Amino acid sequence: MVRKPSILILGTNSSIQGPASQLEELGCDIRTATKATEAAGLCLFAPPDLILVTTKSQGIEDFVSQLKTQNKIQVLDYEMALATGEVEPDAQGLEDAVTSALEEMASKRTRAKHFFTKVGNKLRRIHLQDVRFIEVEGKYSAIHVGERKYNVKASLKDLLLKLPHEDFVRVSRNFVINIDRVTHIDTFQFVIKIDQDEIPISRTYKDELMKRIQLL
Repeated sequence: MVRKPSILILGTNSSIQGPASQLEELGCDIRTATKATEAAGLCLFAPPDLILVTTKSQGIEDFVSQLKTQNKIQVLDYEMALATGEVEPDAQGLEDAVTSALEEMASKRTRAKHFFTKVGNKLRRIHLQDVRFIEVEGKYSAIHVGERKYNVKASLKDLLLKLPHEDFVRVSRNFVINIDRVTHIDTFQFVIKIDQDEIPISRTYKDELMKRIQLL
């Protein structure tokens, strides 16, 4: 499945406008935020491939520093790159900088094929292609594989960081699904069907889901 690179642009409205228009023309999926709280919410619901920082205001500098420390999302400090002369202040310079950052992200992100989880006193290999969906149950996440369910002591947020972004998508506060295992989507009832299981779709996550499926 071919997916547009998703980019979250941070800064003031005036500093965001130009880069946002240029990157949309290049076929990128663009979201913007002018405040750190807004950016944090967007990263939680649908983590972008890249964060582009045009100016550091409204607490954004602290937010970006935290992201760099966690090293979970690729960050391009466009403001700094312009100031140091690393990037030319034109459309081609922006395109080159974003392309380079996305390529660096891709090289870091090795595609996982499986993971291990503890079952009793043994470690069991779980192939990602066999995972139908993941459900939060209290302090545990239930990984549904075939007819079995494996409970792991991990938050949904932590699991999302380990799952291939192109295959798994969050559809509600408590559910993440494997897109390849979806058999039916009811956009009126807000329900996804995977085999015999019906999974609710939250309005908050519906738009992201629809972007990720291959609709003809």
